[in-house]
Amino acid sequence: MRKLLVLSLCLLLIACSTKERQEEAKAQEVSTNIIKQSVKQHAFSDPATKDTFKVTLEGDSVQTAKVTFEIHNSKGEQIYLEQFDAIDLINYDLPENANPADWDKFILNRIDTFFEEENFVTPAIQSGMEFDPYYADETAWEDIKSDSNSIGFYYLLGKEDGRWIAYSEALQKVVMYFNCC
Repeated sequence: MRKLLVLSLCLLLIACSTKERQEEAKAQEVSTNIIKQSVKQHAFSDPATKDTFKVTLEGDSVQTAKVTFEIHNSKGEQIYLEQFDAIDLINYDLPENANPADWDKFILNRIDTFFEEENFVTPAIQSGMEFDPYYADETAWEDIKSDSNSIGFYYLLGKEDGRWIAYSEALQKVVMYFNCC
């Protein structure tokens, strides 16, 4: 009788555990509704190899979605991660009288064009660019500036939040070396 009771309890625990796993998997499916994604291979952390740049729009609707921007090096290691609201992709290029469909179209286009070649520059800090402590971190700036092979990537959030990032060999990470309007 005791063996039967133990066996019954074990079967009950297994059944509950399986049901919990199924519910968890279903919840993960719902929470990962990818609306749009853009992926690009480009030299970045090491000029001799290509990193994977990925921007993903996830959610129930374009305007309320979340954006994940990530970079993985050639070994598959994540070296950069940033998340923000899809609405942060709206900028001055969207007409003031735009309707909701125009907003959606604009955001989807920004995902498609996020990694345009013109957003990458070598060296990351061009001659004539001056350090400004209001907009940049001096340690990151000096390290990036000293590397003539550094590759910068530019992206815009909102209307005036322009971000320049590059991989710092000295700091062994991706840094924002300039952030301005």
